Amino acid sequence: MLNLQDNNILSIPANALMALPKLAALKLDYNRITAVAPEILKLYAHRLTIFGLAKNVIRELPEYAFQDFKKLKSLDLNGNFLINLESTGLEETLDNLNLRDNQLTSLSSFALTYKLLTKLDVSKNNLKELFPDTFSLVPTLVQLNLSRNNHLTNVPAGIFDPLKKLEILDLSSTGLKQINTYLFDELFNLKQLYLSNNHLVEIPEMLFKNCLNLTILDLSGNSIVNLRIGSFYGLMSMKRLDLSSNKLTTFKGEYFNARNKVNSSTLEELNLNNNELSYLFPSSFTIHSKLKILKLAFNKFNYFPKELIMSLMFLQEIDLSNNNLKTIDDYDYGNLARLRKLNLNNNKIDTISETTFFNSSQLQIINLSFNNLEKIPERLFNTLYRLKILNLNNNLLSDLPENIFDRAKIRMLEHISLSHNQFVAAPLKSLQKQYFFLTSVDLSHNLIEHIPSDDSTMVNIKHLDLSFNPLTQESINNILNEPKTVRALNLAGTNINHVVHLETPFLQYLNLSHNKIEVLASNIFDRSTLLEELDLSHNIIEDLDAFTNIWTKLSNLQTLDLSYNPIEKIKQGHFDSLHSLIYLSITNLPEVERIEKYAFKQFVNLEILKAYNYPKLGYMDTQGLLNQLNLLEILDLEITDSTIGSDQLLTLMNARLKQLTMRGSRLKSVLASTLAGLKSADITIGLHNTSVTSLPPALLIPLPRSSHITLDITDNEISTLSAQFLVQLDDRKNNIYLKGLNSNPIQCDCNARALRRSYLGMNIVCQGPIDLKDRLLVETGDDELTCDARKTTTTTTTTTVRTTKRTTTTSEPEIIWSLPPQTASPVTKRAPVVRPSTSMAAISNDDTLIIGIVGGVIGFIIILIIIICIVRLKMMNNNAIVQTQHCMNPNCPCPKYITSPYMTPMAPSSYYMPYEKEMTLR
Repeated sequence: MLNLQDNNILSIPANALMALPKLAALKLDYNRITAVAPEILKLYAHRLTIFGLAKNVIRELPEYAFQDFKKLKSLDLNGNFLINLESTGLEETLDNLNLRDNQLTSLSSFALTYKLLTKLDVSKNNLKELFPDTFSLVPTLVQLNLSRNNHLTNVPAGIFDPLKKLEILDLSSTGLKQINTYLFDELFNLKQLYLSNNHLVEIPEMLFKNCLNLTILDLSGNSIVNLRIGSFYGLMSMKRLDLSSNKLTTFKGEYFNARNKVNSSTLEELNLNNNELSYLFPSSFTIHSKLKILKLAFNKFNYFPKELIMSLMFLQEIDLSNNNLKTIDDYDYGNLARLRKLNLNNNKIDTISETTFFNSSQLQIINLSFNNLEKIPERLFNTLYRLKILNLNNNLLSDLPENIFDRAKIRMLEHISLSHNQFVAAPLKSLQKQYFFLTSVDLSHNLIEHIPSDDSTMVNIKHLDLSFNPLTQESINNILNEPKTVRALNLAGTNINHVVHLETPFLQYLNLSHNKIEVLASNIFDRSTLLEELDLSHNIIEDLDAFTNIWTKLSNLQTLDLSYNPIEKIKQGHFDSLHSLIYLSITNLPEVERIEKYAFKQFVNLEILKAYNYPKLGYMDTQGLLNQLNLLEILDLEITDSTIGSDQLLTLMNARLKQLTMRGSRLKSVLASTLAGLKSADITIGLHNTSVTSLPPALLIPLPRSSHITLDITDNEISTLSAQFLVQLDDRKNNIYLKGLNSNPIQCDCNARALRRSYLGMNIVCQGPIDLKDRLLVETGDDELTCDARKTTTTTTTTTVRTTKRTTTTSEPEIIWSLPPQTASPVTKRAPVVRPSTSMAAISNDDTLIIGIVGGVIGFIIILIIIICIVRLKMMNNNAIVQTQHCMNPNCPCPKYITSPYMTPMAPSSYYMPYEKEMTLR
């Protein structure tokens, strides 16, 4: 196997591969090959079994181009520009043909004559029509992908009849509006059918009557309003049915019946998310006795009766989130022996019965967040022996019953979230019941002030979040200065101004952000030497000199955030002890005035660096700071230079770097070589808050054609995208995602015509010129997109001057005034000159420049003509004297040319250009 992808190869190599006698697989994907020549392919055609030509620029295939490939089984032409498909010569051997993402407009049976073909992908083309016999000569097809042919709209009846072995059929995103009742009648072996994201309004009765082996049916993203009785009749083996994102108002079991014949169901997963369901009949799911996953989120349920699911003894997961449920009654989710996950978040639940979950002993995850619960019944979790995760955040709770988590009810509660409630005191007595098993407690964003010092509950918790509570200093000391086994502690926004000592020897994560910390005691981390993540952002730290001794205790620190502090200087030596640091964020430092060149030289293991928004910083040596950071994967950096290129980022441009963001108002231009060297499979390029007005056309060319690229140009000064840059985007539009263009001051002038025709111009709002401001670019005509000065008085003034010149009666040379003369000549009678208004110049700067150039040319011509005339005059005078002397003999006749006009008196040494010639030159 030889992989030559991403090498910008322009043609298929021939002789270079002759020395590889065992070559069986050749991949030339993501190159720039334009043509396929049979004579070149012939040299090694007898060996290859796999041939990849994906993501090139091939526009056509010669007929029988691959006829010498006697062993080829897989041919990948994905992502080219093929318009037509001819016979390839592979009719006897080909097993897999990939034509995805080309420009095919039709498929004929003459082009599809492959006797052994099992996989055919023609998705994402421009197919508009299929013929009844299109697949008549490929009876061995097992997988057929026709998706994302948006204008197909109709599939003729009988087209799939020859495909007796077809197992997977994808017709999603094809614009289908209706389906013929007999379309799938001969597909007895079909197992997966995808019809999502079309325009289907109804499903014909008995459509799937012969699809006895179908296991997956996807009808999501259509406009189905109602289903008919018998719509899903025949689906004896179906495991998963997706009807999400439709307009269903009801769902019945009868959809799986036909003329009162009850049909058994093997359905295990039913997705009805994002419909308009508000009521269901009690028997809606009775037929699906083996149902395991039921999804009903984003509907309009006010009430969900237990009769709907009480017979579903295999049910494991229910999702009723984002509905309008208000109350939960007795046994609504009880007696479900296999139920493990229940999601009721984002409803309007204010009352819940204490027997709601009775006897659902396998329930492990309950989500009741974003509701209106003010209290929880003490017996609510009775018999929920295996409950592990409980989410009650964003409710109105102020207290929990003391015995609600008693070990007799819940054996091993591990995670509980109580954030964004109204707790004034931490419910420690309730949590104490799960002392040995509780590992994560979230009490953030409450009203808690006091944490007692002798409470044993806190001792064993591994992840404790008390952030954004108005804790007293005593409570803070109780948390930090008493022995605990906590691994992660979040005390952000708790009014901390002084931290003395930590008695948390196992602490790995500490968040002290959004407080009033100016300095930390030198012995604070004497016992917490295992700390890996420290967040000190949003404090009032000014001097990092006081932290140099602290860092020596944190040899394992991997993440450090010092953003949003009034730090004044970052010097060499400030971080010398942090050899293990992987992530560093020092953004938004409003007071920093100096960042020394070698401040980051110790970060040899750094993978993520965020350093930007320094309004007082004069200059930052980008190249010096980044010189030793060879392992960076994410870089978000302030640029203080006016131009950025590969020189400043040379050491970083390697296969590791995945995300590069450049910021700073001083940055005005980006060189085409800036991104050279990036090789990651997924690359994110950011350009934020700069003064860059345009992007170089070749900016993206150095990036691998196989990479998936996100280009974010939010909040710059870009006025438009050049036609050449748009060509690059269009060439790789499947792998490049551009965002943030509309946040720039796009100028709708002549330079925006290419952008208007591009797919990117759909939502662009013009920011200039004034007469087009706030208009959509696509609603602006090409004749309005002009770079000519929009000054209506200029034309009028020019016309007036010309009229004036034509009415003159004097023969003296005319003068082209750049400004109207102050007084008229007393000899010359001129027509009155209309002066332009004071608010507008009479002639624009461009006109003045043109007039100056024309005047210079005219002056040069005048001088040249004068010199020629003088030379010729002297020559003629000399010849005349000679001839006169020769003719002194009376017998010698004088030549006729002596009477030539050149012998007449010459005009004065000046040159006058007639008015018409003057206007022509002008």
